[in-house]
Amino acid sequence: MGKENFNNDSQKLLIAIYKNVRIATQSIENILSSTKLNDITVELSRELSQYYVFEKEVVMLSQSKDYNLKDNSFIQKTQVWISVKLNLLSSSCAQHIAEMMLVGTMMGIIDLVKAVVNHNCAEEEIINLANSVESFERKNIEKLFEILKIKPLKNSGDDNKVQTQEEGKETDASPKQDASITPSE
Repeated sequence: MGKENFNNDSQKLLIAIYKNVRIATQSIENILSSTKLNDITVELSRELSQYYVFEKEVVMLSQSKDYNLKDNSFIQKTQVWISVKLNLLSSSCAQHIAEMMLVGTMMGIIDLVKAVVNHNCAEEEIINLANSVESFERKNIEKLFEILKIKPLKNSGDDNKVQTQEEGKETDASPKQDASITPSE
């Protein structure tokens, strides 16, 4: 593989990591500025601190390699802000915030995994950083599930079963279909 493709993949993957981290930090900052709930703010503050570390690492790597980082556009930043604010209007309880963060974190993981696959010729150092961010986000999911008070059942054989922490009871979490809705022909 030519050096140009190697550098191109490295720069594109580093930009993808940067955008992932920036969306996460912006989302968390928006949530923290709008809530005072202790159980969720402690977790989000912990996450935010680590995202700042990742952001500094990305910036230092980009400077050492003379790459130009592209931040999220004004429109993307505005969309994140509006989305957070609208979601908090419907509910600002810890469980709702945890659910919002779970959805966003999963989106971030998916985007990051796709970026690693699409730019697999990137430098090992940058791929390792992407893997570190992904691993961190996977751990965040576990912490957010604790706040949500739902843990995925392990080895249950039924992916639609969840267990509440407090009761230890299984519940069917499969999507319910409204009987009044019928597929169009």
